[in-house]
Amino acid sequence: MARLVRRHKIAILLVVVCFLLLYPKRIADNQAVFYFVKDNSLVVALGINDNAYFLKNGNVSGYQFELINKYCNTIERHPVFILEEDIDRRLNLLFSNDVDIIVCDTKTDSVSSLKNINSVRIDKDFSQAFWLVNSKNTGLARNLNLWINRYVETKNYKLLSAKYKLAQKSNNRQTSISEYDDLIKKHSATIGWDWRLVASLICQESQFMPDVKSHKDAMGLMQIRQQTAEFLGFDSIDSNEKNIAAGIKLIRFLDNYFAEDSTINDAERIKFVLAAYNSGHGKIDIFRKHTEREGRNPSIWNEVENTNDRKKRNKNSTTPQVHFLSKETILFVREILIRYEHYKNFFSQ
Repeated sequence: MARLVRRHKIAILLVVVCFLLLYPKRIADNQAVFYFVKDNSLVVALGINDNAYFLKNGNVSGYQFELINKYCNTIERHPVFILEEDIDRRLNLLFSNDVDIIVCDTKTDSVSSLKNINSVRIDKDFSQAFWLVNSKNTGLARNLNLWINRYVETKNYKLLSAKYKLAQKSNNRQTSISEYDDLIKKHSATIGWDWRLVASLICQESQFMPDVKSHKDAMGLMQIRQQTAEFLGFDSIDSNEKNIAAGIKLIRFLDNYFAEDSTINDAERIKFVLAAYNSGHGKIDIFRKHTEREGRNPSIWNEVENTNDRKKRNKNSTTPQVHFLSKETILFVREILIRYEHYKNFFSQ
């Protein structure tokens, strides 16, 4: 009899353990239990508090930034960050359903009342940090709690926590994107491009290191090849300013090239220019023609990307390799535009 009771207890315990392990995944898979402000995105408002969200050497970093990205990977959402230093304005964004989550730091943010808010304690190492969710979205708050309770027990979390605990006393406010901001602003103005977008392109190409040289002999901040420089009318790109000027002239050439197609609007043209900067406008033309043959819109970058991305098509396809965009080009466009949105949070036009 005692053995039978013990077996029943073990069986019940196994059921409970399986439920606790699988329930968070069920919620993540069934997102109907909570809603989002914006399709395919998780919108987060936060301030610059300690190591929450900052720039370092032109790249976005931060404890809250990384943690939110990891959560978004779990629920397959794209994170959108809104920088708002004032806690009252952050709360207004939450109550007006303009954001899904706000990050609160009790060391710097004075929150008089948590009425109509679901509060989620982030972890045990940064105990002053909370994620706040509108009380109407209890499903999201429940999912956040389930996820964070599991994640803080992982090795990855311990590494993340240790990384930012070591840097807590440092001043993370970056007053410029790079030491080349003035040159970037000067030359970007000649083509009407936002200097922050050009800065993001440079960060992608060289990480603001002027001595970098690629295996294709592209060199300098904007990774210009000598033959490209000569085509653009430059006999030398040995200085940082000449390199940036050559890169800007290449952008102008590509922008004018795609502007000849009136079916491409301004926002989409930027994406095509970035893609062509990486792989050449001739290849982009090939991808666009293939997109059109497939019955999709060749003037929308996402349509071109989806049609020509090997991962999104049959891997055993007999389609020639020339009709597949490289992973590098896809990430090139995507990462520049994401970083650009962050730059807009930190620096004005």
